[in-house]
Amino acid sequence: MKTALILVLLLAAGLLLGPLWSGNTGYVLIAIGNLTIETSLVAAAIFLVVAVILLRFLFRLVMGLFRSTRWGMRWFGQRRQAKAQQAFDEGARQLLNGDYRAASAAFNRSWQLDHTPVTAMLAGYSAQQIGELAQAKDWLARAGQADKLQLAETLLSLRAEPEQAARRTELLEKLTNQHLHHPQLIRQAIDAYVSLHRWQDVLRLLPTAERLQLFNTTEYQQLCERAHRELMLEAGRSSAEKLQEYWRALSREKRRFAPIRRAYLAALIHFGYTAAAGKVAARGLKRGDLKLAHLIEGELLVPGKELQEWIQDTLKRKPDDAMALQALGQLSLLTGDYSLAQRALRKAADVAPSRRVYLDLAQAYAEQGDPVNAVKAYQQALRD
Repeated sequence: MKTALILVLLLAAGLLLGPLWSGNTGYVLIAIGNLTIETSLVAAAIFLVVAVILLRFLFRLVMGLFRSTRWGMRWFGQRRQAKAQQAFDEGARQLLNGDYRAASAAFNRSWQLDHTPVTAMLAGYSAQQIGELAQAKDWLARAGQADKLQLAETLLSLRAEPEQAARRTELLEKLTNQHLHHPQLIRQAIDAYVSLHRWQDVLRLLPTAERLQLFNTTEYQQLCERAHRELMLEAGRSSAEKLQEYWRALSREKRRFAPIRRAYLAALIHFGYTAAAGKVAARGLKRGDLKLAHLIEGELLVPGKELQEWIQDTLKRKPDDAMALQALGQLSLLTGDYSLAQRALRKAADVAPSRRVYLDLAQAYAEQGDPVNAVKAYQQALRD
């Protein structure tokens, strides 16, 4: 109001001083029927400005009196709510269309007209979808339901600043216990626990993640194997007995689950328990719990009587089994029988050539002092 008054005064001063300074005040003639009014241009301009101010004042006075009545309050309230509802409906349509930025703008307009919690929550969701996480948290605060929206606020915070997980472990545990069927929470909690190396908590949530299908089969098995391997390595650092206790504490079903069995194999190999690793691998292969391809890929083959016997029995039944031939070649490299390794790997390369087979074959040739064939095998590996 003060700014408007100053502008009016400046305008009036300009109208007065301008013509007076130039020496030509001019005049205005107004004729209405037999009535004529003649005045200076300056006076007419000032009269017009004053008239506008008076009309504006009278309009506001009348509208204020009108709004103070019950009918006026109802009419303006309904008009305001109608506009808010129109903006809300527009935001909902934009959400369905996937235009989250337009939805955010529409919900913002609706909130300015009618402060309803659901509008604030949807505005927060829209802001979250376009990456404006700080604004999304502000909308949640405006919703006025902090106790009910603690989950949403935590998820937003973890998305915006993943490093906050280290300071929110107790809250994460509380929320995951309360909301076991919330996919986004479980996924973000697992990601947070992996980054913090809290493998027990990862294993606690993995059954829920499997039920909610948060990971595909490969991702789930890799995560399960990694979590158990890390815990087994931790146990093995204490003593061999602790590692064995960990393994025996698992149920029979879990011990037969391939990712967990591979994790145990990796732990045994890491600590140099090759004899035990060979037995675990051979028994897993005999029962069908393990696949030879996974052991080769994970470098989990170790020289052991039971494992070598299983591979030899497989080759007696299937002389052209490429996996068994490659496994025999790798075991022969480990035991120093380079001639047998060369024969097995060369046959494996004929049956099912692969980069890994040619690399192992190149090593066998090199160990035998045959650099020419070793180079050829390396070149073949680069081509495959």
